[in-house]
Amino acid sequence: MPVADLPIAVVVASSEQQSDIIEVVASRAGEALKIDRRTYQVRETPHSIQKDAVQLLRGLPTVTIAPDDRILVLGAGVAQIYVDGRPYIGDASLYLRTLHGSDIERIEVITNPSAQFSSEGAGGVINLILRKTSTEGLSGNASMESSSYGHGLADTTLNYKVGDWTYQIKAGGNIGIMTRRSYNVQRSVQSQIDSAAMVNRERGLFTYEGTVGRLSGKATYKLDSKTNLSAQLGGGGGHDIVTDKVRYLALTPGFRPFYERRRMDSFGSYLVGDFNLDHKGAKNGEALNASIQFYTNPEVHNVTQARFSDARSYRIELDAPERSIDAKIDWKHPMAIGQILSLGVSWNFDEASQNYRFTSTGEGVASFGPDITDVYEGRSDTFAAYISFQQKFGALTLAPGLRSEINSRRISGDDSKVISTRRQNLFPSFHANYKMSKALQIGVSYSKRIDRAPLDYLRPYETVEDVYSSFAGNPSLKDQSTDAFEASVQFRRGKFETSGTLYLRKTDSLWSKNYSLNAEGASAYTYVNAGSRWSSGAQFDLAYPILPRLKASASANLFNERTPVSPLTGQSTQKNFRYSTNGTLEWNGKDRGPVPGDVAQLQWSYNGPSREYQVFKPDWFDFSLSYTRNIERDLSLSATFRYLSRTRERLIAPLIEEISSRQRTPEIQLKLLKTL
Repeated sequence: MPVADLPIAVVVASSEQQSDIIEVVASRAGEALKIDRRTYQVRETPHSIQKDAVQLLRGLPTVTIAPDDRILVLGAGVAQIYVDGRPYIGDASLYLRTLHGSDIERIEVITNPSAQFSSEGAGGVINLILRKTSTEGLSGNASMESSSYGHGLADTTLNYKVGDWTYQIKAGGNIGIMTRRSYNVQRSVQSQIDSAAMVNRERGLFTYEGTVGRLSGKATYKLDSKTNLSAQLGGGGGHDIVTDKVRYLALTPGFRPFYERRRMDSFGSYLVGDFNLDHKGAKNGEALNASIQFYTNPEVHNVTQARFSDARSYRIELDAPERSIDAKIDWKHPMAIGQILSLGVSWNFDEASQNYRFTSTGEGVASFGPDITDVYEGRSDTFAAYISFQQKFGALTLAPGLRSEINSRRISGDDSKVISTRRQNLFPSFHANYKMSKALQIGVSYSKRIDRAPLDYLRPYETVEDVYSSFAGNPSLKDQSTDAFEASVQFRRGKFETSGTLYLRKTDSLWSKNYSLNAEGASAYTYVNAGSRWSSGAQFDLAYPILPRLKASASANLFNERTPVSPLTGQSTQKNFRYSTNGTLEWNGKDRGPVPGDVAQLQWSYNGPSREYQVFKPDWFDFSLSYTRNIERDLSLSATFRYLSRTRERLIAPLIEEISSRQRTPEIQLKLLKTL
């Protein structure tokens, strides 16, 4: 964590002495003390510049990237993505893959956010601080990437600084197969309790490909030595194709084998923009920040067509445009030595609509149910205000805070029924940090967080996902809230770094998938509030140079959970102990004159078995091996091999049991980067 009242203590050394990401242990001049986060500097080495934001996050001790690309902090809870202190609205997963090490100055990981952050998201916050252009004239980079899957990707960033103006243009696109995996599902269905089960097996191949283009422009004007104005506008669009080829095999009499080919074509476009004002006051640490940003995807048209070897077929058409606006004002004011008052207000608006049409033809049409046309519209408004106060008593720093949010929602379908809610909640937070010595500091914190049900979870109708599964919205789904307590200790001496975090979290009205068998014999699931979950655990981090050019960092998480489970097991809760680990092993070669040395890196992660209501999830692991060859000072080539183990699930629900496994095809990537 940053340390109060010190200048920045990061010395830029030669590339032989740098690692791609190191922890920053000093505060920045002109910034208020931030005791609620750990900060990691992204070095401008060829290896770190080669990586996208997702790859950089994999190297952080508190972060885990799940097989479905969810970003978890402390091994559980999906993190909210912020950019320069503002929540990112839009498709964060796509944005992170278009953001590279050359774009990011530092990454802040906030496991227990203070009141200045939105209460949304029990998984904490990852705040990406983008790099500011300081070089006069033209700068930037261009990269090209290819994959063994059969896709190509290109990205270009151009910066031009002249006087008080800075301009930036980013352009990129990709074409080809982005993901390929095989899967197996064994499904057992009973028509009624105590009847004989019908069992079949699915063997399928999933591919995701597409053609996507994107373009954005940004202009920044330095109004004076303390004030910057910036505006950005970007957009893109493309055509994605998801294909499933599945063979259904009989394991018991009574099931008729068949073959399916399912394809979804998704056509979409988006537009995103923002305007920001950043002003530093006369006092050290005083700042006023104001921003407004918007996101819209006016054209989202999905067409799914499934054809079966027994002459059946179905077609799904879905139009699902979305719109979001986020506005925020923050003011930080130093009142006296060691005292900082922070005030802020924000407004967030989300609107979504869907037009769903399902038709089926051919023999056995009844197994798909009737043809359906459904429409829904939903909107959510959240107005928030917060106050926090930071007081320093020698080596002890205290920071209490309080946030108030009013959330209003309105959801309507194609009938006359309208669902409206209005809720006001208070979200307290408290952080304390004590610096015992230059090398050792400890901290404690508390925050109350909430996960508001996505509008898609609340839609008042059922949609078909495939021949044997469907999803139904639950308009009665309540928000889930979490009380989070943490205690941490950090020690750093020379190149040796270690830290530990103990935490306790209680989540009420926990969301869980509830499966049942519908009238057509398919497994229909919906989200329900299953009860409360208690989760306690610990995380331990260690970073140490094993040899002069070899550095290792590792993180281990221990979880002790008491989770609500399906009553089919004869119990309402289940205790579960599991652990996860991730780490990085990095070797840095010698510089060759003006050319930086090569870098080799191994990253891995492991997650133990877990249980979610009706679903059991066995353990899984993944690893990546990369090597960056610096051809010239401004030209490098990187090769990366990625492997994800087979992921499995077991579902036990009334009258239905499914055992599934997925195996992503190993991938080799080559990336050529030219720095301008």
